[in-house]
Parts: sequence; C-alpha cells; structure tokens
Amino acid sequence: MIGGRRRSGRGTALLRWAVSAAACLALFATVGGSSLLAQGPDQVTVRFAGGVEAELGVSSHRGYPSLRAAEFEAMGWQLGRDGVVHRLLHRTGLELRFTPTSPYFRWDGELLQLVEAPYVFSGELFVPLQLLTDFFPALLPDAYQYDPDAALFRVAEGPIPGAPGIEGARDPAEATGPGEAERGPAEPVQDPDRRPRVVIIDPGHGGDEPGAIGPGGVREKEVALAIGLALARELSGDPDIEVRLTRDRDVAVPIWERGEMATEWKGDRVGVFVSIHANAAPDRPGVRGFETYFLSEARTEHERRVAAAENAPLFRNGPEEGDTPDPLLTAILRDLRTFDHQQWSSLLADLVQRELGTFHPGPDRGVKQGPFAVITNAMMPSVLVEVGFLTNREEERLMMRPEFHTDTARALANAVRTFFDRYPSAGR
Repeated sequence: MIGGRRRSGRGTALLRWAVSAAACLALFATVGGSSLLAQGPDQVTVRFAGGVEAELGVSSHRGYPSLRAAEFEAMGWQLGRDGVVHRLLHRTGLELRFTPTSPYFRWDGELLQLVEAPYVFSGELFVPLQLLTDFFPALLPDAYQYDPDAALFRVAEGPIPGAPGIEGARDPAEATGPGEAERGPAEPVQDPDRRPRVVIIDPGHGGDEPGAIGPGGVREKEVALAIGLALARELSGDPDIEVRLTRDRDVAVPIWERGEMATEWKGDRVGVFVSIHANAAPDRPGVRGFETYFLSEARTEHERRVAAAENAPLFRNGPEEGDTPDPLLTAILRDLRTFDHQQWSSLLADLVQRELGTFHPGPDRGVKQGPFAVITNAMMPSVLVEVGFLTNREEERLMMRPEFHTDTARALANAVRTFFDRYPSAGR
C-alpha cells in the first residue's frame, strides 16, 4: 500500500512548509493557559488489517504528545541512524529523516515541518504524535487513516511478524474483557481525500468600490470578477473541489466579511482563499507585471503601498491623520509571528507566481507580503493575486481580453490543484 503513495506533479520539488494556518491556530490555541496540543490522547489504538489491535502509549516529556519512533517498526518501518540524523525506512523504500531538536524533516527527500521537534530521551528517538495523526494519513491515505474522536489509527496491512515496537497486539475475537468480543469488524473508513476541498474565490472590490482605474477606464472590480468567474468555471468540473465566490456580480461585499464567509464555508475541510485584484502605480505608468501576496507585515514601501490601496475600503473617507492601525489586524499579525500562519500561504503564493509566469507577458515581480484585511480572517491558506498594472496602458488592454481571463483562471486552478497535492489533512 505504501508503494502507491501520492507524489506531487512536480516530482521531487521542494515542499518547504508543512503546517497550515488553520492547524497551527488550532493546535496552539490555549485553554486556561495550557496548550491544546499538550492535551493529546494518553494512548492511541492501532488497528491493523484483520482486526488485530495494539495500544500506543503517548509521552509528553517536552510538553507535547510524542511517540517512540521504535513503535513504527511493527508497521513495516525500520529505525536507523546516520550520525545525528535518525531514519525511518519503510520496507518499500520510503525514507523519513529527522534531526533531533529540529521541527524540519525529510519525507522521501522533500522538506516538511512538524509543529514540534523530535527529540532523544533515555537514548530513544521520540517523534511528535502529529507525524502519525496528520502526515501519515495525508500523504499515505491508502495505507493509513486516523480517527481523532476515537484516537484510532487504522493500518491497511497486518503487523510485521516478530517486529519490535508495538507490544500487546491482540485479536479482538479472542478478547475476554467486558464488551470487547462484541465489537465486531471495523467500520469502513471514509477516505478524507474524498471530501471535497473548498476553493473560495474572492473577486476584489465591487459595487461602489471600483478599485484601481486604468487610463482607458478599465476598472479593477471588472477585471477581478471576470477572472473570478472564469476560475469558478475552470474548477467546477472537478468533483473533488467545491467552489464558492464571495461575489458573482457587481455588488459590494465588506472586506472583513469576505474572510469570515470563507471560514464558515470551509468548516473543517481543506480549503484555500484566493483574492483576485489588479495593481496600480499612477505615478509610474511604465510599471508592469504580476505579483502574489500572503498575509504578513509589509517589508518594503511598495508592499505597504499595495496593502494600503487594497485596504482603502476600510476608510471610506481615507484614514485621518494620527489614526492608529486597526487593533484586530495588529493582533492577528502578532499571532502570525507565533503560529507561522503564513507558511502554507507562502507556498500557495509561490505556486501561483510559477503558473502565471507560464503565459503572462509581464515581468514576474515575485511573492510578496503585506497586512491585507481581506485575507486576515480567512482561517486557511490565503493569497491575494495582483494580475497586472491597470495604470500601464499595455497591461490595461491585456486585462480587457477574455483570453487573458481564461489563461489566468487556468493558471490559478493549476496552482490550487498542485497545492492540494502537497497540503496535509491537518489543514481541515
């Protein structure tokens, strides 16, 4: 089953980040001053094919749930070591490499990130429980499934005979404990990958908020809506994707409500939020090109200018002199530094730029960051795409063309699909 693992369409391309915004916020949320992550189950039941079961004891030496790496040997993994690097090698050839104290690890050569770091205790390697509950089911869905409500980990194959690791494996048919013999066969497992992913498309501006306006009179809201509708059509034929639009006609939707709508529509499923815009630089009409933003603090004057332009509807009459930054936005940005909320969004932005670069005649201006209100409260990987500069006459004409809308939509759809191939189910 492991041999049929899914790989991204780009083969061994580097997967740089592996903790989603929603997962980070959920796992690190505090209740009464203690981390939810630290309140993991005391043990996990492993159910192998044929109904054989065993219990995994969960440790918390470092304040978060972890497992002895040796426990995986009964599932076909061999524990090894190369100097400071610890390895889990599956009998099919799949290799995981860990360096204690670092949350980064390699999955068959691709770099991923755990919420917490593996560590050595009493001479044994311990790995965060997240490896078992999130990464294994997400990246090897045909081999492993995890039911968080029952703390039940299902393995599609039987235990390796005589392998060290999981102890106390038992056949429920031979159980003598009260009620155990009546459990019956395991219920069919619903593959989480069969649940539709949600793509929330956000055509920027709308109604009495036209956004940027080009010298020929083309308005940003019109370009954004045309591309948004084309993207919805592009994705609507995919049975594994549910498409939602924050607007499908020329109406005004308040900035703060867009992210809230997206979060509600996504629920506990995998989802992404794509906000579509067109750029402007009235004082520099020669500026051209496309760029994609994720949520973080602006680093450059250009990033601050673009963020201010897209956040302008928050200040219908413009910010008054001496106005302080929005306290909610400030608080969320502060949390981002703690939760690494932006890392999956950064990956999505990188994929968008790569796909747009396959056809867009303008220069690739790269992935950027800024405090955009529209994506602030969308609790999922989120990007804001600037598809060109309306203040540049050549790009204004380009953005009027239906074929540009179609090409842009196809590029965005390709980026989203590639992203879903790399995104673990922890983002649900």
